[in-house]
Amino acid sequence: MRSIKQFIHKFPTCIGKAVLIKYLANMPAENLQEFHKIIQDLKSGKTAPIYLLHGEETYFVDEIASYIEHHALNEMEKAFNQHVFYAKDVEIGQVIEASRRFPMMANHQVVIVKEAQNWRQIDDLLPYFEHPVPSTILVICYKGKKVDGRSKLLKISKKFVSFESKKLYEESELPKWISNLVKTKGFAIDDQNTLLIADFIGNDLNRINNELDKLIINKAQDKQITQQDIENYIGISKEFNTFELIKAIAQKNARKVFHINHHLSNKKEFSIIPFLAMLNGYVTKSCDLKQRGLKDQKSIMSAGVNFMQAKDYEHFLQHYSLTGLYAILSLIAAFDLRSKGVDQNALSDMELMKEFLFNVLAQA
Repeated sequence: MRSIKQFIHKFPTCIGKAVLIKYLANMPAENLQEFHKIIQDLKSGKTAPIYLLHGEETYFVDEIASYIEHHALNEMEKAFNQHVFYAKDVEIGQVIEASRRFPMMANHQVVIVKEAQNWRQIDDLLPYFEHPVPSTILVICYKGKKVDGRSKLLKISKKFVSFESKKLYEESELPKWISNLVKTKGFAIDDQNTLLIADFIGNDLNRINNELDKLIINKAQDKQITQQDIENYIGISKEFNTFELIKAIAQKNARKVFHINHHLSNKKEFSIIPFLAMLNGYVTKSCDLKQRGLKDQKSIMSAGVNFMQAKDYEHFLQHYSLTGLYAILSLIAAFDLRSKGVDQNALSDMELMKEFLFNVLAQA
């Protein structure tokens, strides 16, 4: 964290340091690698006595637990050696008792506890964590938030498999994750369409997975997912989405900005919060490109920007000065707080969006 703070210190205060610190500190590339390593170990038959799975992103918790539930034992072994509990229906003492049993006609038994965040005192598992039974695979699914960092249970769990499942952020890992997910389903998708899905759905991975399954079920034999497929089966308008709104902001096209916003913010599923997070990524990257003196698509792509986004960054650099970009980051920080109820008088997302966009387009 120290290096991030030193990096932030170099920027003017108007950037909105809290937003940038949050953005930089939570880049989950290592988290994804850790998830893939756990799955790979399980596929190769390497298991641990305890899996403590916790964090904001429920998708990865579900995926690891599901893999263990369906593959750690064969169908015959499951009958006597697999126990799945829900925390609201079972006491911690019962889970400990079940975990201390020995397997019947199998090398392991599996004990899975779902929704463990419903337990008031998860640290009551500590006696078992201190002396686990090697032949038991205990999986604790603590979803929607991470275990308190002061917990003794969390500290001792690092001897086994302790995985904090973090949210993915659109500008870093989300499009890549969508592309890989589509491949695992036996289909293909181009960069433009992964960005379109990421833009519309945001980083709700379970919803993305479900929407892609729905699309694939309805799709014909062609294995390429197209923009028309996305519009038909996920319901994303190719004209009125935040991806197109950010393009219009980059071009400083006020008429188009407010035309798209009128249609977009009228949708019941629209939220200003993921839009601000996505725009923050674009503007932060534009600040970096501006400071490096990059101007055209070719030089922007040489900085690691993909072809589909390079034109948008070129427009940001053409239409906004470095001071203007900093001011937009400051606006993002302020409106992010207001969207969460800080210093504002109960304005709707639609009203906040109008005010925010007026302020953004006023920047030189």
